[in-house]
Amino acid sequence: MADYNLGCTVRLDTFRSLAASQAPDSKTRSVFSSSCRSGSRTLLAGLYEKGAIRHIQVQVVPLPPPLFRERLDRVAAAGIPSIVHAPHHGHGVNPCAPAAYDDRPAKEIEAHVQEAMSQTLEAADALGAETIVIHAGRYEPGGRCAAAEAFAGFLDRHADPRFALENLPAIYAGYPLLGNTAGELAALAGKKITRFCLDFPHLACTASYRRLSFAEELERFEGLDVTLHHLSNIRRGSITDEHLELDHPDGGLDLAAVFARLRRHPAVPTTLEYKQDSAEVYARQAEVFAGLWEDRAGARIASLPHRGRPEDNRHQQNGPIAAVVIPLDQGKQNPICGGNPNELCNDP
Repeated sequence: MADYNLGCTVRLDTFRSLAASQAPDSKTRSVFSSSCRSGSRTLLAGLYEKGAIRHIQVQVVPLPPPLFRERLDRVAAAGIPSIVHAPHHGHGVNPCAPAAYDDRPAKEIEAHVQEAMSQTLEAADALGAETIVIHAGRYEPGGRCAAAEAFAGFLDRHADPRFALENLPAIYAGYPLLGNTAGELAALAGKKITRFCLDFPHLACTASYRRLSFAEELERFEGLDVTLHHLSNIRRGSITDEHLELDHPDGGLDLAAVFARLRRHPAVPTTLEYKQDSAEVYARQAEVFAGLWEDRAGARIASLPHRGRPEDNRHQQNGPIAAVVIPLDQGKQNPICGGNPNELCNDP
């Protein structure tokens, strides 16, 4: 078995990655268990049996109760250890500013959030999940301080010891999001959340937007109890998380710094997240991850051509690894938020 804990994401609404798969193609056959015959079990179950993955992350999306429980039963039947990801603003659940960018009546929003969180906790209980990933959410410009207060109120109503607070990109599609750096997550969590999810592309987007050092911001997470990593790729210098493949020809994530951290913390699970809800995509990316892990073991991260597009053999150079650990309450000023990086009430 691999000396890392890699996982894939399963969405309860689309559910394609846990649907019975066809026989694997040449790109995924090497990591596909020979015992997984077409139609008899899923490709992800085959990857788990093979040891290529060791968990799945179940993205809860609010569904009608009968459909929700039917999908949940099918996930449980797969027998793969699970992490649960709570619904986020894309699913109508926006903890820090429930009514922001939402035309629904307040009572309807409140009922929707309550049902969504109930399904989240039910999923975690049914699957025996020890981690529930949550987002603080997005807010309207000028409302950062109010958003921080609203998120504290959300935790008063819905706190669970399994919560792990995830860092979000500073901005997405023109709207700001709450909780972008290690210091900001610590401030938001207070004493109500003690565990955190480090999303590498989100942090890279924040670093690009705020003109910070990705390596330095990554080192700040050494001061938090990170219990989960999220991994995909982004374009070099981008402020937008596109959930690109690790070997995408335009990928610009600092894989040297990322895999240096992963190898320092091999027991912390790492979940791959892609917009394509496809077991075949995850199977191939699990193989790419395995290659990168071995490259890092030899102190080398190779630039990767996109295996799905052999005609495109462009390479991207990865940046250096930082060696300094910076305390959460120190470091350069944030040019967007200003002052102490833990400060939450200064708007971008």
